[in-house]
Amino acid sequence: MPRHIPQKTLVAFAFACVYFIWGSTYLAIHVAGLHLAPPLVGALRTLISTAILAAFCMARGISLRMPRRTAWQLSLVGILFMSANNVLLIWGETKVASGYASLVIAMIPILVALMETALPGGETLNLRGWLGTLLGAAGMFALVWPSLHRVAGTAPDRRGFAGFVILVVAALSFAVGSVLSRRFHFRVDTFAATTWQLGAASLVNFTIAIPAGNFQTAQWTSGGILAVLYLATFGSVVGLTAYVYLLKHVPVTKVSTYAFVNPVIAVLIGVVTLHERLAPAELAGMVVILIAVATVILSRTKTPKVPSDPMLEVAIEE
Repeated sequence: MPRHIPQKTLVAFAFACVYFIWGSTYLAIHVAGLHLAPPLVGALRTLISTAILAAFCMARGISLRMPRRTAWQLSLVGILFMSANNVLLIWGETKVASGYASLVIAMIPILVALMETALPGGETLNLRGWLGTLLGAAGMFALVWPSLHRVAGTAPDRRGFAGFVILVVAALSFAVGSVLSRRFHFRVDTFAATTWQLGAASLVNFTIAIPAGNFQTAQWTSGGILAVLYLATFGSVVGLTAYVYLLKHVPVTKVSTYAFVNPVIAVLIGVVTLHERLAPAELAGMVVILIAVATVILSRTKTPKVPSDPMLEVAIEE
């Protein structure tokens, strides 16, 4: 960061990047999914991001060599983050509104908190945390209720319900990867670790996209290409850099506010640009989920150490 700019200004700019860029990625994912198959979007995004970060590491003299055990651990976490989660998220957004998708994904901190509570040695939820979890469950039910109601009536919305299920699996994938990442205790450079994770995910995504014929069915429109470039450069690289900067200069609880700010940004952008509308029950679910996520995040009784893996923090400063 330029030294002549006051730190307060840099912090404000970094927050703006994390809030707006990550909130806007749901729109970019929706646009990309209209023109390219989900595995291909994920493959191109991770490939471009890997190339940018690898070039950065080489320019800064950061070694990308890893011990074998660390390499496969990073690869596993990266695949859960950017293959299972990201590809399923793209797929889910082909079935439901982008703002709706952001609300389901916002539940990741609560899922991680539940997993940590269930696992030996994990950080247990206190009373406020459990209250937030129950609120989150109520909010999720409110989100899916319109689909369930229509399934039982004369106008079934199986597409919307399928999208909800896909997004829940996507959130679970990221939550599992987050929990594993904490237990692997990576002691490697932040950007080198992220390069490995994105690279492994890119390989898996291409392994899925090529045999599935995604290149043959792709519609190479300017909108789709620009959306993928935005996801790779701004969503992955710029947003990640801003987030890492905030972790070093701002209390982690304040940085964690992205978890309930991003969905609001995503919903507003969806309303303005895509003319998306949430049903009354879904709007109620949005409010309840945002309160629930904030409650769980603020229920932390211990200040966690900042891990060396930024992709973990991106999902779960619960």
